[in-house]
Amino acid sequence: TLAVAKFTGFVTEGEVERQKDALLTSLAIDGVEIDVPHASPVPHVIFQYNPPYTLPVLRRNEIGIPVRMTEDEEEEVVDSVKLSQEWAVTNDGEEDKEVN
Repeated sequence: TLAVAKFTGFVTEGEVERQKDALLTSLAIDGVEIDVPHASPVPHVIFQYNPPYTLPVLRRNEIGIPVRMTEDEEEEVVDSVKLSQEWAVTNDGEEDKEVN
């Protein structure tokens, strides 16, 4: 699971470090556990959504850091998947409700 933060502008090494530090600080404040072994560097992934000629203020970027989910959060995801499967819509637009 990734914790993700959005940011604008050009993706430079300095900007990535600033955004990574800000995300790590936010996660620490919220008590979210990072999914990295102790004393290992924290990996990150950068997502860039715009072509290179887009004005910096209009550029949309994201940085993601792996985090651990608590058991409660895992249960919420499972419940959400079950609910979406239960109320899935078929291609003809009619509800395809499972019968248990």
